Amino acid sequence: MRQRQRGYSLPELLAVVIILGIAASVAIPDISTTNPNKLDLAAEEVAQAIRFARSESLRTGQIHGVEISQNTQRVVAYKADLTTTPVSIGLILYHPVSKQKLDYDLDVRPVTRNVSITNSLDPFLYAMGRRNNLLFDATGVPIWIVNATGSTYVLQDGSVQLSYGGNSRSVRVAQITGRVTVQ
Repeated sequence: MRQRQRGYSLPELLAVVIILGIAASVAIPDISTTNPNKLDLAAEEVAQAIRFARSESLRTGQIHGVEISQNTQRVVAYKADLTTTPVSIGLILYHPVSKQKLDYDLDVRPVTRNVSITNSLDPFLYAMGRRNNLLFDATGVPIWIVNATGSTYVLQDGSVQLSYGGNSRSVRVAQITGRVTVQ
C-alpha cells in the first residue's frame, strides 16, 4: 500500500507568507520618516535646482528660472517663456546626469516627504513686490522681468524656508551674484 505524504499545499504556504509580510510591514517603522538628514537633503535639492537654472542661463545666454511654490510644495527649474505676461514656464529643464525633469514635488518624493516649504509669503522679493519665481539673465544675475512693460527688477532678497520635525533650513539666493547657500 502506498503511504500518503503529509505536507503543506501551495495555497497554504502563500497564505502564511502573505500574513508574515503584513505583520512585518506593520511592525517595522517607515525608515524614511525617521531620517535625520531628510531636511538637509531637501534643502540641497532646492539649492541644486536654483543653481542649475543659473548655470543654464550662463551656458546658453538665455533666461532660465525656478519656481518655488509653498502652496503646491513644488520646485521647478525651467527655460523662461518671455512671450507671456507674466513670464512663465517655457520648457522644464532636465537633470544632466539622471535625465529626469527638474520638477520636484516635496510631498511625493520619498527623500523629501514631510519636508515643507514654509514661507508665509512668496520667497523672492523685488522692488515691484514678491514672486514665487526667480529668473537669471545671461550673466547669472537674479532678476524678474515684467514682460508687458519690459521692466527688469534685480532680486532684493531671496530665501526659501524649509522645515521638518521641528527643524528648519533656509536656501538663500544672493543679490547680484546669484550665489546659492544653505543655512
